[in-house]
Amino acid sequence: MTGIRVGMRLGELSEGTLRFYRQIGVEAVELPQRYSTDPPARPVAPLLPPAEQQRAGAQPPPYKAEDLRRMRERAEEFGLEAIQIMLPVGESLSLGRPGREQDMESVCRSIEAAGKAGIGAMRYTFRSLRPNPGYYLQEGAGRGGATLRAFDYDRVRDHPPLDDIGRQTKEQMWERLTWFLERAVPAAEATGVRLAVHPSDPPPPAYRGVEQPLATLADMKRLIETVDSPSNCIIGHPGVFTEMGEDPVAAIRYFGERKRIGGVHFRSVSVQVPYEKYIETFHDEGDTDLVGAMRAFHEVGFSGLLEPDHTAGMSNDSVDHKLAWAQAVGYVLGLRNATAGASV
Repeated sequence: MTGIRVGMRLGELSEGTLRFYRQIGVEAVELPQRYSTDPPARPVAPLLPPAEQQRAGAQPPPYKAEDLRRMRERAEEFGLEAIQIMLPVGESLSLGRPGREQDMESVCRSIEAAGKAGIGAMRYTFRSLRPNPGYYLQEGAGRGGATLRAFDYDRVRDHPPLDDIGRQTKEQMWERLTWFLERAVPAAEATGVRLAVHPSDPPPPAYRGVEQPLATLADMKRLIETVDSPSNCIIGHPGVFTEMGEDPVAAIRYFGERKRIGGVHFRSVSVQVPYEKYIETFHDEGDTDLVGAMRAFHEVGFSGLLEPDHTAGMSNDSVDHKLAWAQAVGYVLGLRNATAGASV
């Protein structure tokens, strides 16, 4: 199957979850990082604003092809095409710490395993810290009293550096990112996998003294030029492009015409201050031109997973937000189908 596939990111592989996603129209999925059929026991992101910053953490053991194949086949039993998985990138790589050579080997082995298992795309981030404490909930602020998630850089702007990380300049981060790309991209080329990096989200330029290497549209353009390869892609993200104050349609065309979009996260935001202050809205509200964005994805011939990655909080919903996801997936499916073949 080719073209835009409306999908979801899986946290587990229980029958209830897989049946539900297929019933609401999900066509493809990003697999979880391990095989689990345990249903969620707590609210899931993004409606759970973390109290602490998110660190990259230690590099986990590499994937095994047989484990990925088992998960892919499990999803396919329910009519869900498994075409993407997360590629963990540990702190040793983003900070250039001792042990990064071994961790880089682990990354390459995971890429090889994905290719052998028939998973064509791997999503990753390259950062040391994420300013999660800048997120907060706006209870009842959305349509009909829905709960929305918002971000305000002022909540974290003055947080001091961490003792074990210190200050890291943008060019230091870029030296490490370049080192990573020069090794990961050839491994992806060899096994037919597209690597897709997520832009910094939220996109403030720095947090606790660590500057972000992928916080601007210019950074994302620099990335695909650093190692020029069809396997060196980005996650096309209309919402984050809007957070940056950029035109998401123009950005999609730029990367799409170069065939450098490996996957899509699809959401809308209402921006008060570019890079620094915004509210995540329902998909049919906000400042993001999602109609134009979807048309642009069609226009550039994007083929891959497009997921409505964030939701609003709705009344009487389940712990894993089934009502909210059904509303989001239904909207995105309708928009995808309505704009197919339309000129931009």
